[in-house]
Amino acid sequence: MGTVEKGKIADLVLLDANPLDDIHNTRKIRAVILAGRYFSRSDLDEMLRRVEVAAAAFQMTCCP
Repeated sequence: MGTVEKGKIADLVLLDANPLDDIHNTRKIRAVILAGRYFSRSDLDEMLRRVEVAAAAFQMTCCP
């Protein structure tokens, strides 16, 4: 609850479409602002790729 204004602290998820029109629009993430840092769609995709690689490597070492 609150407002988005300069000088205020907020974590935000920026969507490409209105989730009130269709709940599936919550999957259309354009960017995230977390603890004052901006993460673009490409940043988020790269983070996801790294997690997938790490999970695959872990799976190979722990559970052959």
